[in-house]
Formats: sequence, C-alpha cells, structure tokens
Amino acid sequence: LKGLGSAADSWGGIGGGAMEAKSEQTGSTQELGLRVEDLREDVARLSTDEFENRYGAAFLLLSSAGFKQPKNGSSTEVLLLDLEDEVAERTAGVSVRVFPIQAAKRSLNHLITLGRAANNDVTISDISVSRFHAFFKRSSTGNFQLYDAGSSNGTIVNGLSVCTKETGPPTELHSGDNIRFGQVDVTFLEPDALRSFVEKFTD
Repeated sequence: LKGLGSAADSWGGIGGGAMEAKSEQTGSTQELGLRVEDLREDVARLSTDEFENRYGAAFLLLSSAGFKQPKNGSSTEVLLLDLEDEVAERTAGVSVRVFPIQAAKRSLNHLITLGRAANNDVTISDISVSRFHAFFKRSSTGNFQLYDAGSSNGTIVNGLSVCTKETGPPTELHSGDNIRFGQVDVTFLEPDALRSFVEKFTD
C-alpha cells in the first residue's frame, strides 16, 4: 500500500511489522465492523470489565444499509441513527456496525490508526476516507484523543475541525461525541454506552 507507510512513519513509527501484517487481513471483520446483533450474547453474559478486555475500551458506531458506493461515487451511503430514536433503530434494511478502537495485537505503538486502507487498526472502506486518515491516542488520564493525519477531507468532532499533530492539540473524545471522517458519520461510545445501546437495539 504505497504511501501509507511513509505517512504513518511521520507520526512516530506507525507502519512497522504489525501494520504490514494487517495488510493481509483484507475482507476481515476489522474492515466490516461487528454487527450489533452479534454482540448481544456477550453483553448479556460478560461483566463490563470482561467485555472491555475482549472488545476494547472505546468504539465507533456506524449505521447504514451496508457499505455501498452511491451512483455519484462520492461516498458510502451512511445514515447515522439517533440513539434515542427507537423507530429509526428498527428501520428495515439498516445495518448497524461497531468498530472497536483497538491497536493490532502485535503492534508496539501506542497510536491507533484509522483509514480506508486495510492495514490500519480501524478500517472504514469509504472513498471519502483517506488511506491513512486519522489516529487515536490515550491521554495520561486514559481518555481517548483524536488527531487528523493530514487527510484530504478532514475530521470533525461535534462540528469542530480536528487538528493535525503539527497544527494544534488533539481533540479529547467523550462518549456520545459525533465524529465525521470525510463524509462518514460515526458515534464515539465507551463500553457502558455501547452495552446499553446493544441491549436497547436488540430488545
């Protein structure tokens, strides 16, 4: 994947062996996300700590009628659900996907990359998302922070642009924040909020 390695390397060593290993995972769950329905059993039987150990400490929630390229080729057709809208949650044909924000198991780097290319830690296969679009890091208090990686179409949190590493501080994320990567809208959720959503959605 020409270009991703060099862009990633500028952020302090991303793009090593773990990144290369992940390039072999095309077509994996990592690219498509997890179906909310498939999390129902583990939400019911695992404690919050056990759930977090298995799936991670933060998630991106995206809802769409599948990953489809529209006729104009500009972006994946994405419809972000209102978490309080029970009617919308049960709209026929809507598929809700969960993307755990986790680094590759073999990764020695403290950053979690997101982009269109399959060798990112979080892959969103949309044409408006850059190959290496953004990355997450943990603050000293354990909170997730977000930087844009110099993407073509930018990153926005709750209507405000996210800085690159060179242009300003990271954006600290909180459960329920709305994030836009290119033209893809997702919701940032911590484990308790995701568990509550899964219970409500699959009830």
